[in-house]
Amino acid sequence: MKRVILIGALLLVAAAAVGLAYWFYPRTVDFEAQGMKYRLGTEAAVEERPLKVSIQGKIYRNFKGERTFKGTIGLEGEDIPVPEDQRTVELKRYRSFNAYALTYPFIENGKPRIYSQGTLFVNDDFSKIAIALIEHEADQGHWGADDGLMIAAPALNREEAVVLSNEVMREYLDGHVLK
Repeated sequence: MKRVILIGALLLVAAAAVGLAYWFYPRTVDFEAQGMKYRLGTEAAVEERPLKVSIQGKIYRNFKGERTFKGTIGLEGEDIPVPEDQRTVELKRYRSFNAYALTYPFIENGKPRIYSQGTLFVNDDFSKIAIALIEHEADQGHWGADDGLMIAAPALNREEAVVLSNEVMREYLDGHVLK
């Protein structure tokens, strides 16, 4: 009887160890796809261009289940004022929807700075992404659901990009539909 209890306890400990290892083991993200950059709004439907989107890194999870992405995000043709060697990001998922504030902390001329590019929205396995791009004017930035700039991937045209953006941003949009 003692032997059965001991084996059962060992099996429970082993199962707990496997479960914890699975929970905390970082997931690799290796996403490369053709996407579209476009402006929201029916009147702005002509403002679009294809671009390559590349996301490499790892997703980490803590005891509470909060996710953090550590890696790089490349958007072909998008110039950002961050030195190449400082473009690795650490993004924390916020709220229940899969959204990450796309910010780059960096050092310029010995002084710390932060550049905000937008908000990254993803599905659970990082196979679909949408980025609400902040438009920078002077010292201010903005994005709006009626006329903001977006990047969505994988998408071959604007229609696919809008559908994908609505899909991965559904909870954030709370009933609003991007056009």
